[in-house]
Amino acid sequence: MSDLPLLPGYTFSTPEERQRPIRQSLEWRKGAPLVAAPPQPLLSEADQQDLVRQERRLQFASRPRRASTPPKFLPEWAVLDKKVLRFKGYFTEQVEGGRAVCRVRPVVIYYYLVDDAIAVTEPRTPNSGLDQGRLLNRQQVPHPDGGFWHWTHLNLGETLTLYGRHYIICDCDPFTKEYLLSEGTELGNPVTIPPDPYTLMRQSRIETPHRTSDLRPHSAPPVPPQLRGVLLKFDVMVEEVEDGRSRASPAVLLYRPQDLTVELRQPSYFDYTEIRKFSPIILRAVKVPLRDSSEGGVINIGEEGEKGEWLLPRHLIPPASVTIFGRRVLVTGCDAFTQRFLQDYYGADNIPNMKYVETKKPDESGSSGKTQSDIVPRHRPRRGLLIPQDATVLRFLAKLDSPLGTEADRTFILTYHVVDATLELTEKPRPGGLGGRILSRMRVPKPEVVEDKKSWDPDFYTLDDIYIGAPLKLWGQHYLITGADKYVLNYARQHEDQVSPQLLSSLLHHFQEDTQDKEPADQEQENNKC
Repeated sequence: MSDLPLLPGYTFSTPEERQRPIRQSLEWRKGAPLVAAPPQPLLSEADQQDLVRQERRLQFASRPRRASTPPKFLPEWAVLDKKVLRFKGYFTEQVEGGRAVCRVRPVVIYYYLVDDAIAVTEPRTPNSGLDQGRLLNRQQVPHPDGGFWHWTHLNLGETLTLYGRHYIICDCDPFTKEYLLSEGTELGNPVTIPPDPYTLMRQSRIETPHRTSDLRPHSAPPVPPQLRGVLLKFDVMVEEVEDGRSRASPAVLLYRPQDLTVELRQPSYFDYTEIRKFSPIILRAVKVPLRDSSEGGVINIGEEGEKGEWLLPRHLIPPASVTIFGRRVLVTGCDAFTQRFLQDYYGADNIPNMKYVETKKPDESGSSGKTQSDIVPRHRPRRGLLIPQDATVLRFLAKLDSPLGTEADRTFILTYHVVDATLELTEKPRPGGLGGRILSRMRVPKPEVVEDKKSWDPDFYTLDDIYIGAPLKLWGQHYLITGADKYVLNYARQHEDQVSPQLLSSLLHHFQEDTQDKEPADQEQENNKC
């Protein structure tokens, strides 16, 4: 049997070898059942544990060990991404012509480790008057000795020169400190940012009890409710010196008791050659000191926020003479509201009213030669829902009355608003011209001014002055009415008592000619069809 090969079918098993009897643990001795003593182990307990340990070592040592997993690879840009070194510092800036010798401006310096770029920002300070914020965008900055600035060049107490400006590094954040120490850099001692002299001066002015500043609006004296929005108007004459000769020109003085400011404006001249929507300003709204002092041609108006003696309404009770920034101003009158104000607060009586001042202007300019001292804005109709009568608009066709042949093909649309007797002029587009609005909606005065009138009351164009063939002079330009819409004829027929007979007759004649011109043309078309 031992010579047979170890192949399937050549092996045999005997039943005797498969029987493994169990040793009896019970026996009989001298007629009594007894438990047989367990057999004594061949090895001690320590030897058995050592044998088990050796078996395990042989069992696991025979297997090949599993290779350890290599660490995950990360590129340098991924490791250094979003890692920024932040330093705090400052730079000084020289000031010319001011009380402070220099300005100390704190900054924050950012160094990006991923691309060695540097950015500089300045924290914004309220009401500083400086262009603060981002001073240097993120970029690589060249080093004075060659190359670019690196984080190894940065340390506390060092001077960082970026494009000619010197930044002194004073401190850094905890992450920057930990990173520099981990790289073996010896950090210097932190430096304190010196205070700004100009900021200290502003703070001292705020804390001064006899001054008020715009930095603390609540410190200003409260304004009485009855003075809010009050505007006083005075008629004045301002002295002007030209070529060694002094002359007086009319003006309007506006005084606001709410903030004690004075404003000077020129009277609104009624000029036909130009349109002035706003009166020119001589002096903007500003506080005027009562006692004017000039030194070397420079007028001293006091310190900012300093309490002093300012020009008050009681100093302007007409007739009065005051000095406003070196110019002598003669107060001659005031309006009705100002008269009541001065009478209630100061008990002033017999105050002259505002007058219409005659001015001398060249006749060739087309001016009426009269000015109105009272600055009152033109009444504008309320925008919104209008009744049909107020929304009536009449359109006329016009052309330029000019001897130039180049302007013969220019046509205009003249729009007349019945609600407020205003005119609007628009030019129609033509080859070589864009067209568009020529005159905005407004009341247009007539060029003929009656000199016998004592008050300034010009005559304005109305619907009675507009008819086909009528010449109009609008701000120096001559126009001629050549046509109208058919709606104008219907409107004139429905309101014969409100329009002039000349307008109605010109419209009837104009549209009769149009119908007569169209009839031959219609007959020719019918003949051609036949």
